[in-house]
Amino acid sequence: MKTPLLAGCLLTLLIPVMSAAQDEPFSLRVLNQAPAIPANRYKLMHPFDIVYGADNFLYITEKPGRISRVDTGTGIRKIILDIQDEVYLNISRNGGGGATDVKQNGMLGMALHPGFSRVPGKDSIYVAYSYSSTSLRISRFHYNAATQTCGNETVLLQGIPANVDHSSGRLIIGGDDCIYYSCGDQGSNQFGNKCKQILSQDIPTSTQMQNGDYRNYAGKILRIAMDGSIPADNPVWGGIRSHVFTIGHRNPQGLVWQKEAGSSGPFPTLKSDGRLYSSEHGPNTDDEINIIEGGKNYGWPYIAGDTDNINYQYVRWFEANNCGSIGYVENSAYVPNGASVTLEKNAPASVKNNFRKPIRAVYTGCGSNPVQQCEVANGYLKFPTIAPSSIEFYELNMGAAIPGWYPSLLVTTLKKGTVYRYKLDPTGTTIISDSIPYFKSYDRYRDIALSPDGKIFLITDSIGSTSGPSSHNPSTLDHRGAILVYKYTGSSLGLPEPETPNRPEQKFSISIYPNPASSQLSIAMSKVKHLPIQYQLHDLAGRMVLSGSTSKDRNTIAVTPLPRGMYVLSLIDANGTELRREKIILQ
Repeated sequence: MKTPLLAGCLLTLLIPVMSAAQDEPFSLRVLNQAPAIPANRYKLMHPFDIVYGADNFLYITEKPGRISRVDTGTGIRKIILDIQDEVYLNISRNGGGGATDVKQNGMLGMALHPGFSRVPGKDSIYVAYSYSSTSLRISRFHYNAATQTCGNETVLLQGIPANVDHSSGRLIIGGDDCIYYSCGDQGSNQFGNKCKQILSQDIPTSTQMQNGDYRNYAGKILRIAMDGSIPADNPVWGGIRSHVFTIGHRNPQGLVWQKEAGSSGPFPTLKSDGRLYSSEHGPNTDDEINIIEGGKNYGWPYIAGDTDNINYQYVRWFEANNCGSIGYVENSAYVPNGASVTLEKNAPASVKNNFRKPIRAVYTGCGSNPVQQCEVANGYLKFPTIAPSSIEFYELNMGAAIPGWYPSLLVTTLKKGTVYRYKLDPTGTTIISDSIPYFKSYDRYRDIALSPDGKIFLITDSIGSTSGPSSHNPSTLDHRGAILVYKYTGSSLGLPEPETPNRPEQKFSISIYPNPASSQLSIAMSKVKHLPIQYQLHDLAGRMVLSGSTSKDRNTIAVTPLPRGMYVLSLIDANGTELRREKIILQ
C-alpha cells in the first residue's frame, strides 16, 4: 500500500504500515525529516549508496560529491567528505535552480574497510566517482574519527568508463578481501547514445592494458585488489588478465556478498567462499538477479534474461543510416534502415558457450512474440520492468529476525518504489518463491542497508524523473532525499537476539519453502542430529491443525485441505528441543 507522507511529522513518529503481500507488521520512521531544524542538516542531495557501519552510524554517498555520516538515533548528519569541485555530474536545472534531471554519473558506490571502526589503522572508506564526462576513479580515503572528516585520498584505479547513462557504479568489498565494481554499458545503442557501439562483449587488449586504456571495461563487473592492482587469480580473457571478472552486462546497479549463516554483531561476517549476487536492469523486460561467477558471460547485448527469444532482439542502432539525425524509438520491434538484428537464439557461440543465465529473470515478456512491445496498464509506468537499483542479503539471526526471511535477497526498485524479497534455497543458488513486494510507495528506492538489530534502511532519490525510460516517473514523491527506517514489529517467534550471551553455535540448517505456499510445504534439513523431527502446524488461535514426524533430509507436507491464512510451523527434535518456528502463509 502507499505510505502517506505526514506533513510536519516528528523524528520520533512511527507510522504503522503493512506489507502488500504478507500480514507482517512494520513501523516506518522517516529518519531525516525534521521541519523545525535546518534542512541542510538532514535532507540528502541525490543519495546513491548507503552502508551501515560497525560504529552504528549510516554512511551515505550523495552524487554531487559528498559523503554523509548519519546518526541512526537522531537522524542528524555530518558531511565528512565534500569533493564537489572534483566530481563530474550532469544536472539539468529549472529557472529557479531546482534539479529537473540528474544523470547517472557523479559520486556513486562506497564501501567501508572490513576493519572500519574496529581495527586501528583500518578506518578507510572506498568510493567511486566520475571526474570527467567519460571517466571514473576508485579512491581510498582515511576517516579521522576525532575530527569526523575524510582525507588523504589515494587513487587506486582511474580511467574506468563513466557516462550520463548506465554507469552502474555499485562498489562493495567481498569476503575474499577484493573490491568489486559494477561498470555498466554506458547507455550505448539507446537514446542519446544510440550511435555508440555496446562494448559489453569486448575484451581488453594487451595494448590497452599497457597504456592504461580501460574503455573495454564497459559492461563488466570488475574485481580489484585493495591496492588497486589486478588480483593474481582473476580470470584470463583472450590471454589477458585484467580487472575484468565477468562480461556481458547492461546496467548492474546491485552487488552484495553472501554472509555467514548465524553471524551477528555490528559487522556481520562475510563468507570467504561466499557468493556474489547482482541485480541488473533489463531493456524493456528481463530485469535480472544473477550469481556472479568469475570468467562467465552474462549475455548482453545478445541476450536479455535467458535465451527464450521473447520480447527482445539486439538491434544495432549504431549501424543505422544517418544515425545521428534520426530519433530513437524505444521498441526492439523497430529496426531503423541500415541496422542489423540478432535474435537471442542466434547469439554467437562465444556468448552461448560461456553463458551464465540469471537465477531469476523478472518479467521475461508480455507475450510470445519475439519483438512484441510491452505497453501495459497494470500500474507500471511504461514497460513491465521493476528497475532494480540495489540488492541486499538477509542474514540469519539478525536482531528481531523476521520469521521465514532467511535466506532471502532484498531488491530495491526505482519504479513504483518497492522492495522485493526473493527466498533462496538453503544452498543460496536457487530462488524458490515468487517475488514478494514490501513497502510500496511513490518513491524511487535507491539503496538498502540492514542493521544488526533488524532495521531496514532505505534511501530515496531527490527527484522523480531521470534520463531514459525513468523520465516517465511521477514528479510527485512521498519522500525526497530521505532515509526511511522500517522496523519489524511482529513476534520473532523465539529467534535469539544477536546480543544474547552464550548463544549456541548454529551447526545445522533448516529451510522451509515455499512461503507463501498453496498446495505443499517442503522442509530441507542439514546436520540435524536428534531424529526424528516432529512438525506441528498451529493456527493463530493456537489450535494444532496438522502434525507428523520425519527422519528424512527432505520432506513434503500437503497443506491443500487447510483453509487459506496464517499459521505457525514448529519443528521439534527427538530430545524435545524446538529447532525452528516459522510463520507460514497459505494462499
